[in-house]
Amino acid sequence: MYFRPKISTKRLFALTAVFVLFACIILSASGCAHRAQPDFSFVVLGDTRGEVFVPAGAQQEADIKSLLKERYRKSPELTFDPISGQLTSLHSEGRAGKPSYTAVYRDGWPQLILEGDGAQQRVIMRASGRKWVMARVAAAFNPSLDSENEHPDFCLHTGDLLIWGGQGQSLDQSPYWQQLQDELLAKLPPADQALGLPGRFFLALGNHETWLDEDLRGVMTTLPYLTQMGFSAENRIYSFSHAGCRFIFLDSGGYNTKLGVGWWAKKPDFEKQMAALSGWLQQAKTEKARQVFIVYHKPSFCITGHGPLPEKWNPHRIIAPFAKDLSITVFNGHVHTTELYRVDGVRYMVLGGGGAPQKFHSQPPPGYPPELYWGSSPRLEEYNYLIARVLGNQLKLTLYRYRPNQVQAPMGAVEVLAD
Repeated sequence: MYFRPKISTKRLFALTAVFVLFACIILSASGCAHRAQPDFSFVVLGDTRGEVFVPAGAQQEADIKSLLKERYRKSPELTFDPISGQLTSLHSEGRAGKPSYTAVYRDGWPQLILEGDGAQQRVIMRASGRKWVMARVAAAFNPSLDSENEHPDFCLHTGDLLIWGGQGQSLDQSPYWQQLQDELLAKLPPADQALGLPGRFFLALGNHETWLDEDLRGVMTTLPYLTQMGFSAENRIYSFSHAGCRFIFLDSGGYNTKLGVGWWAKKPDFEKQMAALSGWLQQAKTEKARQVFIVYHKPSFCITGHGPLPEKWNPHRIIAPFAKDLSITVFNGHVHTTELYRVDGVRYMVLGGGGAPQKFHSQPPPGYPPELYWGSSPRLEEYNYLIARVLGNQLKLTLYRYRPNQVQAPMGAVEVLAD
């Protein structure tokens, strides 16, 4: 007669728990460990810089022209309000075949920038667009204002936060850093122990952060906690891990009017940065990172504005071989528009809709990777920001956008580069 031993419910539960524990340990290499990491989200911004702040009036016209000549390489025509004496507009004729440029001012700040003349004239920047971006990003971090209950962990920026250091470099001297502080940084929640990071805002240097501020006094006084990540005026790259994901920030250097687009950074130079990038990617591979995010200003791929980095200075050749083992997303800026690419398994996002004067022309060379955001559609004036959500091992990317000329439905959201 066959005898079946009786097992108590408690003992059965205990044996089941032990089995599940051992199964999780055995399967950790294939994803169980990843599922233990919390889901989280973060914001990405690019090219939020505006134009020159001109608080003076007609009595300081000579000084204003001198200041603007530094910006435009010649003195634009100025118009002042006949009653208040304040600057109301400036107009600069285009050079070397480029269209003319008109900026409308109020209270010292440019409110509207137009390119061209007559029927060809179009708006390329409006202050309300930048303010919309800043207000919506700040609201996402504020539980009392965010109707979608997003609560991102932090914000990344692809560079060109402000126009220059020409009117004050440090936070206590610069109207531009103070504007950023008032509009966004002061509205972010303080970094706490649960976050595990020293701040909520992380930057990859753009060319404008160093313009007339080579020592980075503005960055260092506004974002002093970056030094805890290894960032300094002498070492302008850094990396950190958060919730099983690797974040890497590089410095593509300033703008060279004579030599054009290139990786002009020297602290460290291109080769040393690529060695560091390779090391961080290898570390991410060893750690079995859920996602890898790489941020640098000048784009690896684009068909607008200044154009992409040349092949010899393009990090893509370092990044692409790791794409077979890692899920990699690259965030760029610099060209004041939005473009999306998927090249050799790597997501490339050019995020330039944060409020800077926009670029619209696009002429891809033959055989170029397809641009996946605009495609064959005409480009529109658009201001936007991205929320990236890491959900288990999946990545969800949502672009929130404001198109002033789409009167019936100016605001919307679109999922991009879906897996």
